[in-house]
Amino acid sequence: MNELLEKAKSWTEKLKVTTKLVENLPTDVILSNSWDKRKLCIHLYGWDTEFIKWADILRRGDKFDVELEEKTDEYNQRFFDENAELNSKEAVQQFLKTRKEMIEVYEEILSKYPQDNKHFVGYFSLWWHDVHHLKQADVDVSELEEKT
Repeated sequence: MNELLEKAKSWTEKLKVTTKLVENLPTDVILSNSWDKRKLCIHLYGWDTEFIKWADILRRGDKFDVELEEKTDEYNQRFFDENAELNSKEAVQQFLKTRKEMIEVYEEILSKYPQDNKHFVGYFSLWWHDVHHLKQADVDVSELEEKT
């Protein structure tokens, strides 16, 4: 198996670990960016939703090279606004539901649509995003980190 495919599979496994770490954050956690667990889960759920949509790029055999339609902060605010009615428990449940789907999409792409380019592997980098936010919650993720 090629190195890029192995890396994508490894990163899928890391996403499973970071998902559990987010799920297990205390309800009253406050991240260094002032988000609480509810906001974090809404944020991650939003990005998972985008990544699920982008899976079609790889299913077509195209390179994963996405340009966002809006600035990241605008996207985040829109998603917070659209999900303002969710309480913390509902936000966590929605995140876990969408993350399960995201992992299933990753596994499908890896088994049916593997590609041999660095853009392909970039699609599987969502776990790095989790690590960033887990660090903001003072979670030790040093065992997950990789040298780039």
